[in-house]
Amino acid sequence: MARAKENPVWAQAALVLAVFFWASSFVAMKHAVGYMDPGLIVLIRMIIASSCFLLIYRLWRGMAYTRGDWKYFLIMSVCDPGLYFFLESQALKYTSASAAGTINSLQPPLLALSAWVFLRERPSLVTFIGAAISIVGAVLLTAASPSIESSPNPWLGNTLEFGAMASSTIYIVVLKKLSDRYSPLFLTALQAFGGALLFAPLLWTADIPATVPTSAWIAIFYLATFVTFGGYFLYNWGVAKSTAMIASAYLNLIPVFSVGLAFVFLDERLTIFQICMVLVIIMGVFVSQSAQFRRPAALHQ
Repeated sequence: MARAKENPVWAQAALVLAVFFWASSFVAMKHAVGYMDPGLIVLIRMIIASSCFLLIYRLWRGMAYTRGDWKYFLIMSVCDPGLYFFLESQALKYTSASAAGTINSLQPPLLALSAWVFLRERPSLVTFIGAAISIVGAVLLTAASPSIESSPNPWLGNTLEFGAMASSTIYIVVLKKLSDRYSPLFLTALQAFGGALLFAPLLWTADIPATVPTSAWIAIFYLATFVTFGGYFLYNWGVAKSTAMIASAYLNLIPVFSVGLAFVFLDERLTIFQICMVLVIIMGVFVSQSAQFRRPAALHQ
């Protein structure tokens, strides 16, 4: 795929900035869920993001539709933002932003296994070993997480976050298939509109609070513009300019960013053992990805 080698520096910069925005979303969402129903937050977030895409409609309209792609559009939208945002917003009610961000780093090995199942790309033994290390680290991190105010039920919260990662993994696999035929901007707009439709029923069922502090509204606006509008476009563009496997490796930066941001803005602190488990997870992820970078030619076929 020739275009995978275009603008490598810009593609890398886009991927790094995207994962920074996504890592910061744990902090913003953790603050917002303290004042508003998680599903309602996602709906408002999708409405604002959709409005942003309507303002630049001329930039992504006119895409030629390929017959049968509606099912891929549906799968992509249901998995992410649908299931992903729902599960992650619920997860942050029960676990800390630091732990959720660390569980997020399990996505690269999950993607490698998904590529084996759905794309028939057989992962190496090293990939399996790395994935196993990451999963063990995640389990031990959860086991070591105390039930405190910011993390009242870490087992439930981390399990929900793992489900969000599984949904996002399916989304990336489908996205890579669609990125050969549609622009990243069009696919990102489709996600925003699809998410708004999926969460629209919450307008009639969600508990709408009488008052919401300004800080929560700022967090929601940030989630809609920088994380959804900006982050998803940058990541989709990076995937289109590289491969799903290589782009997923940048997700390794999420736990680093999220733990640091949670410490600065939420005063969340990890024990020495928890920090060790974070390092174990990151080590496992890099081990699982190392085999991919030893075979660069195969990734661009």
